Amino acid sequence: MTISAAPRRRLDRTASLTAQANAAQRAAETLRPPNRRLVHDPQSSKFVEHPALRAMLAHPRTADAALWVFDHLWGGLHAHIALRMRYADDACRAAMAEGIDQIVLLGAGFDTTCLRLAGASVTVFEVDAPATQARKRPIAERLLRASNQTVWVPCDFERDALRERLLDGGLDPAKPSLVSWLGVTPYLTRGAMAATLSDLADICAPGSRLVVDYIRAGVVDGSTPWRSARRMTRLVARRGEPYRSDFTESGLNALLGEHGFTPGEHLTVTGLLDRYDPRGDSAVAADDWLAIASARR
Repeated sequence: MTISAAPRRRLDRTASLTAQANAAQRAAETLRPPNRRLVHDPQSSKFVEHPALRAMLAHPRTADAALWVFDHLWGGLHAHIALRMRYADDACRAAMAEGIDQIVLLGAGFDTTCLRLAGASVTVFEVDAPATQARKRPIAERLLRASNQTVWVPCDFERDALRERLLDGGLDPAKPSLVSWLGVTPYLTRGAMAATLSDLADICAPGSRLVVDYIRAGVVDGSTPWRSARRMTRLVARRGEPYRSDFTESGLNALLGEHGFTPGEHLTVTGLLDRYDPRGDSAVAADDWLAIASARR
């Protein structure tokens, strides 16, 4: 998830704060009442170590207040982070129902899929920057059941050959896989994205599925109409994890098609809320500068 010399040095020695913040958001959302919460992910709190983020999770009221502030400043981002998990979970269940038993998480961060699938007859390949993975792995392994199969694959998408890393980890290229690529593409150059898709095309058998999220065109150069997107772009740049790639729906479809993936649906934040929060009880902002897409190999 690192894309230039300075950010790469930063993330080589420290875990991604962005990934930890995402875990804190899911944990805070979990503390909301069932009729208001967008996602239920209690295990995500295990990966939150930053003092300010821990304080946010001290009580449901502080969690709710923090999410209100977050949503006010960066509208749409919280709903996207929460609901992309549900979208990916739906894709995972559908893949497993078709007999797919290889789940690849690209840029896994502090995603809890390996914990939620504990005991299932699947192998989860956790692919992420070494520093973030080193922070996550001991915590996850304490929580995992013995029957769960999790393979840890350290990888820098800008420098390493994903294909070799996954094959070395035991991925079977003759079998279909579900690839979940969340929270990564905005931080990569287009060249790194193309290289990753090329690697996936080599090792994903026909029938494989891909779920990928992205930021919409205009965010990187600041021409987006969404003020919340411009605020977040400045913030992640200051944190050493700047946005580098954004897409129109047709632009992403073209990139996927160039590498043998047939594009499926695209859902913006509004679309995700319509699907997963039809009553509107969450009352979160729906600024539409983020989206998620599916594809098949």
